[in-house]
Amino acid sequence: NQAIQWPLVELATQAEMLRLLICKTAWEMDQMTQEQVEQTLSDKVSMCNFWANRLCCEAADTAMQVHGGMGYSRHKPFEHIYRHHRRYRITEGSEEIQKRKVAGFLFGYMGPGKR
Repeated sequence: NQAIQWPLVELATQAEMLRLLICKTAWEMDQMTQEQVEQTLSDKVSMCNFWANRLCCEAADTAMQVHGGMGYSRHKPFEHIYRHHRRYRITEGSEEIQKRKVAGFLFGYMGPGKR
C-alpha cells in the first residue's frame, strides 16, 4: 500500500501548501486597493495560478497511474481532468509567463521595488 500512499501524501501536502498560499494571498488582497494589489501582489497571484494548474495535472496523472489502464480510459474522470487542466497551463498565461512575473518581483525588475 505504500506505493500508493506515498504519492497521495505528497499530493495532499502540496495541496495544503497551495491552499495556504491562496488564503494568504486572498487575505492580503482584501487589505488593499486594486492598484496596490497589482503593484505588490501580482507575483503571488501568478504563483497561485501556475502552481494550482500544475498540481491539478500532477494529481490527475498520479490518479491515472494508480488506476493503471483503466485510469487512462474515459470510464474514469482523470483523463478528462488532465486534458482540461493541462490546457490552462498554456492558455491562461502560460507557466513561463507566470514565472517571468514572479521572477520580475523576485529580482526587482517588476513590482514596487522596480529598479
